[in-house]
Amino acid sequence: MQNLIKKLAKDYPELIISAGERFQFTPPNQLFYAKTTEYDDNEAQLLLLHELGHYLIDETDYLTDIELLEIEAKAWAKAHELCKKYNLKYNEDFAEDRLDSYRNYLHYASLCNNCQLAGYQDDRGNYHCPLCGATWKHQKIPH
Repeated sequence: MQNLIKKLAKDYPELIISAGERFQFTPPNQLFYAKTTEYDDNEAQLLLLHELGHYLIDETDYLTDIELLEIEAKAWAKAHELCKKYNLKYNEDFAEDRLDSYRNYLHYASLCNNCQLAGYQDDRGNYHCPLCGATWKHQKIPH
């Protein structure tokens, strides 16, 4: 992991790369890696490249959950490209598991509190239940 961090610091001198509680990109130019993690070294490196992917695709704002999922998928696609550059093995299953965590959360967030039917989200981020007419909005989740 330390070798990758050194390479990234050299290749992206404008980034501030620091140890933190979790892997995270914070605009405009802060990249955090987890000091302690349950992931093996390859998985941790993939997570770091995924967060770098957020920086490189320059998309952090979203209004709807599907936009968030699209941003996450783009950041993983960028991580896949970066694996080739840094001679790392890309683990498709690992990336899909991370995306599944968003998919599962977003499905849960779409369930109506009244009748548990999955609602639809409008372009302002509000959910609407087609059965009972309820409207709700959930908190944005960090990415």
